[in-house]
Amino acid sequence: MSLTQGGLSLRRFLVMGPMPSEEDLIAGLKQDMFRPFEDGVEEERIGWCDWRNPLILPPDADWLSQDRFALFALRMDTRRVPNALLKAHVDLRLRALMQEKDLAFVGKEARISLLDEVKAELLRKVLPTPKIVELAWDLKGGLLWTTAGSSKAQGALQSLFIKSFGCELQPLAPLLLAGRIAPELPTEALMALDPLDLALEEA
Repeated sequence: MSLTQGGLSLRRFLVMGPMPSEEDLIAGLKQDMFRPFEDGVEEERIGWCDWRNPLILPPDADWLSQDRFALFALRMDTRRVPNALLKAHVDLRLRALMQEKDLAFVGKEARISLLDEVKAELLRKVLPTPKIVELAWDLKGGLLWTTAGSSKAQGALQSLFIKSFGCELQPLAPLLLAGRIAPELPTEALMALDPLDLALEEA
């Protein structure tokens, strides 16, 4: 679900590093904006897009800043050719090649080259499957709220975030959150805390 409608599950990250200026933020989003697939055998592409519409590239600067938040999105596109279909097409191409050249056998290198060629042709016909991860970056509080739920999405977000903005994302685990809420408590004291057992004891 979108940040602006319906129910959704969010993850929080602590942003480690200096907050970029508005100009640097826009420059980072433009530098690593999502770019559509080109010819070849590439199966995955990631990049920044507008939080309202993933086809707006780069994100619209006029809609980026919302009070203290920067709102944008990470677009992750995947395109795949089913293995069974790829194998069938390669087999037909091999049969035609062997008949045309009157060959009894096709070598390993030629097979690999043919596989890449057929895969590239089929990938051009495959519509990519997009996944949109929305982000709300609290520039004053140093927190990032995101809909990235899977480990793959979080990994892609963390790697591109540091590349674009020079900031590292640290998952906001309970210990980190406690340290932000009660900074006067030493880390050793927080780590020594035992979880509260709310289970009722039988009489």
